[in-house]
Amino acid sequence: MHGRPPEALLHDLWAHGLLAARPLRTTAGESVQILHTGEANPEAGPDFLDACLLIDGTRWYGAVELHVRSAEWTAHGHHRDPRYNSVILHVVLEADATTGRLRRADGTPLPELVLAPYLSRPLRELLYAFYRRPRLPLPCASQWNAVPEAVRTSWLEALGWQRFRERAHNIRQRWQEVPPDQVLYELLLTALGYVPNAEPMRMLAERLPLAVLRTLPTAEDVEAALLGVAGLLEGLSPDRLLTAARCETLRARFARLQPDLNVAPVPALLWQRGGLRPANRPERRLLQAVAWLAPDGWLRQDPVARLEAALQQPQPLTALRRLLRPSGTRAAPGRQRLDLLLLNAIVPFLLARNASLAPRLILLLQALPPEQDQITRRFARPGYLPPNAFFSQALHQLYRKYCQQLRCLQCAIGRYLIDFHTDNP
Repeated sequence: MHGRPPEALLHDLWAHGLLAARPLRTTAGESVQILHTGEANPEAGPDFLDACLLIDGTRWYGAVELHVRSAEWTAHGHHRDPRYNSVILHVVLEADATTGRLRRADGTPLPELVLAPYLSRPLRELLYAFYRRPRLPLPCASQWNAVPEAVRTSWLEALGWQRFRERAHNIRQRWQEVPPDQVLYELLLTALGYVPNAEPMRMLAERLPLAVLRTLPTAEDVEAALLGVAGLLEGLSPDRLLTAARCETLRARFARLQPDLNVAPVPALLWQRGGLRPANRPERRLLQAVAWLAPDGWLRQDPVARLEAALQQPQPLTALRRLLRPSGTRAAPGRQRLDLLLLNAIVPFLLARNASLAPRLILLLQALPPEQDQITRRFARPGYLPPNAFFSQALHQLYRKYCQQLRCLQCAIGRYLIDFHTDNP
């Protein structure tokens, strides 16, 4: 191979599925089935987060790291970085002398997939297509306003519904392995972590399951267990919510609990703290979860019934927000965070639990304000502002499943523009 292909090409190959239609195998001969490639990570850490893979028939959830060659895993220091212990597959373009011999920081062997034998086209053609790809924010950005509003709206409605159906399907897959209450707890903690700390939050929820937390007799025990198993107590600094005396009390309480919990803490280095506002730091997020998990918290007993009852109230959005933000809570989540919890955890969970709730859930989403993020801002440039959260989620589906993959021929907006220009040369 002449020259060095850009790592961005590997991201395209992985994210867009530009691989041959034949079974994938790791360097050790294990079968690999990609159920979800994961979400591209713009922050420090592995390249793709929240991937779901079947490796030799076992379902794995975690991160995926991509390099041109295997040796870059060590050259970049990932073999010493606990943040990369969550990597379930190392994807490289071509093999070298280190392929198949890599390990994570915790000493466990790292499965590897070499892409070169599985490319759908010769590398020279893929490189040419990569460099020729338009770098516009959206392929049809300059023509977006030429599409009738009815065409855009009906397509976005279909995509919004498609996105939540996919999420519900993934949730149902997960509770084939653990009870629904545990899945709900995992979703809530993952959503609390948001993008920077979603993966360590998910790991924490698996290591310290809801069934164990339900046995703890006091809110202080729950607090110590969460922060302790998260690996955050040793480096915990006093602030307005956690005084120095409180930090010492929590450390002592966790030391008493740890023998019975019998679980290794999440490595502290997995948590991203730099660049985060105080309200977004992981210890602050976990303090918010304590109110749900304390003896009088709503997650302690039949939380699914409580969610469904809140959804049936005359003002379901108010009832659900009140459930997620009990009065008197320290470090209570703000309105924006509550709405993201509803959007990313509660609504897809309830849809997975009971498909007949779909009409109520769509109305709930349409009552939530739209997200304002990198993806919705891309559509704001050509002049489209989503009216509510259902439509902002539809934009996420449109961008990730169609725009990023240049699937214009499968997109109703793209087809309209192609037909329009064909009829009006």
